[in-house]
Amino acid sequence: MNRTITAIVALVCTAILFIGINIIADKTLRSARIDLTQQRLYTLSDGSLKTLAKIDEPITVRFYNSKRLGTEIPSYALYAQRVRDMLEEYTSLAHGKIRLEILDPVPYSAIEDRAVAFGLQGVPLNSQGEQIYFGLAGTNSTDDQQTIPFFAPERERLLEYDLTRVVHTLAFPKRTVVGLISLLPLDGDPVGAMQGRPSHPAAILQQLRQLDDVETLPAALDAIPSGTDVLMLVHPQKLPEKTLFAIDQFVLQGGRAIVFVDPYSELQARNSGHPGGAASASDLAVLFKAWGLKLLPDTVAGDRRAARRVMVPSETGGGQPLDYVAWLNLRDGELNRDDVITANLRQITMASAGIIEPIAGASTKLEPLITTSPDAMKLPVAKVAGLPDVAGLLTRFKSDDTRYVLAARITGPAETAFPDGPPAAAKPAAKPDNPGDAGKGKPASTDFVRQSMQPINLVVVADSDMLDDRFWAQTRDFFGRQVVVPVAGNGDFVANAIDVLAGGEDLVGLRSRGTSARPFEVVERIQREADERYAAERAALEKKLEQTQAKLRDVTSGEPADTNAALAPEQARAVDQFRADLVATRRQLRGVQAALRQDIQTLKTILEFCDIALVPILVATVAIVLGMLRLRRWRRRPVEIASPRNGPLGPAVRGSQ
Repeated sequence: MNRTITAIVALVCTAILFIGINIIADKTLRSARIDLTQQRLYTLSDGSLKTLAKIDEPITVRFYNSKRLGTEIPSYALYAQRVRDMLEEYTSLAHGKIRLEILDPVPYSAIEDRAVAFGLQGVPLNSQGEQIYFGLAGTNSTDDQQTIPFFAPERERLLEYDLTRVVHTLAFPKRTVVGLISLLPLDGDPVGAMQGRPSHPAAILQQLRQLDDVETLPAALDAIPSGTDVLMLVHPQKLPEKTLFAIDQFVLQGGRAIVFVDPYSELQARNSGHPGGAASASDLAVLFKAWGLKLLPDTVAGDRRAARRVMVPSETGGGQPLDYVAWLNLRDGELNRDDVITANLRQITMASAGIIEPIAGASTKLEPLITTSPDAMKLPVAKVAGLPDVAGLLTRFKSDDTRYVLAARITGPAETAFPDGPPAAAKPAAKPDNPGDAGKGKPASTDFVRQSMQPINLVVVADSDMLDDRFWAQTRDFFGRQVVVPVAGNGDFVANAIDVLAGGEDLVGLRSRGTSARPFEVVERIQREADERYAAERAALEKKLEQTQAKLRDVTSGEPADTNAALAPEQARAVDQFRADLVATRRQLRGVQAALRQDIQTLKTILEFCDIALVPILVATVAIVLGMLRLRRWRRRPVEIASPRNGPLGPAVRGSQ
């Protein structure tokens, strides 16, 4: 009886302990998690922690989440729980500086009216006009406002960045002023807009304007406007001398700049309709010489290892995937891990990028930020302009076994590019009284600056197409609102560079976690190796196919190939032979294309076996082995007890006797 009571009491105590532990864990360990992702996507980054630690004034964050959304679509309920957990973690780490409100905007309620007033996006729920909300609105003590109109699932990987951006903007209302001089239609195509074509700013500008004030400047100006923190030059072509002088003085006075030049702008060539390379090239040769670098003229970088896979029309119909060596996917090995701008980036895409080289004897230091892989070569612009021969470039590729610099940071002392003084049409730049006001345009003297007042700090990129949406981002329509989903870190690179040049680095490490591309590197390597094995054979077969088709046209004199009535017997036999050769060549070409995919199909089969069958087989094998061992031990046990070698018999045996 005592043993029964003891067991019951023990069970009751165990239940109470279990419930108590769960209650305590729910209160104290609610946001605890183990993050096993490669990029630590579910762990707050140092940038978020620094931002939360620097909050001086209280911030109110209102999370509007319609419960009916999670009821109708369970996946949204899981996402909403993750958003809520993240917000609670932000609140706990802000030490009282963030006040969190979780609201359910029921249709036709005052809470819904407030959500609409904040500009949150409502999604239709039914035909009666009821809407659901899944967004966030933040305010600070000075009535500044930041919103996330809707937590689109496509941007889930960017959740931490979006939340920290809201907090950062409210905590630090002063924004970096970026002066933009661009010869490309990054802010929309006004000509296309007048012709009725849709025109919207590039995704890169939309991302920059979330945190910075981007002011578009004219290509012809006498001085960089006062208050400009960072100057952004995009594809500068034939700038007036007075503009070059203004840029020169801005940099020498301590102003920061990021420059995008290009030996061949595919965006400009596509918009203008003129595929020629010279008309689509840009350079700042005069200023670059003074800054200690040069852009190789009429030259783009080709890279076999980093080549981007594209679809090329095939003779057999449809498209053939091939590596285009002038379009580059640059990853870990090509990004400088020692510079904060690129330290945490995972992938950068470029198209027809140029090559930057330092000038011998320069007083400045050129630090590469982005390079090619060693499997690279120099290509003439003529080879990539217009409609490039993708297969020919791949077949004739010969590596220079050299890494070429595609983007670099330039630092150190520099002299003016205008030693004889300002151009006749330009006004002299003014020296600031205080070096800390460099680049702000504060007048103090009528003389111009000949020597940099402090080491210059620039970022130069030999490609402008990396700013084009089609190379790094996908824009999707979400109930009438455009959602930008990055597939590469181009936007993060630009934003990081501007933040670092302007002196703020809290969000630098955070942005790099937001790309959605997770490349299959093993598959890409197999594709490259297969291309190298079969490229020559494929090219020979395609050439033979073209020759056979040309002979067939010559014999039939341009008549339809399926009419042999008007042909002589010899010609008819020749036509039949050509047709047979044509069919055989096409069959061989299809065989080569199938061989290109064979290794990938083999890898796919292995992975499917591992995912579907291997684990159950292993579990079953372990279970069978354990069962056999237990059965063997059970069968041997009576023999061991009864054996005289095991000493005195146990109580059970004696009792039975």
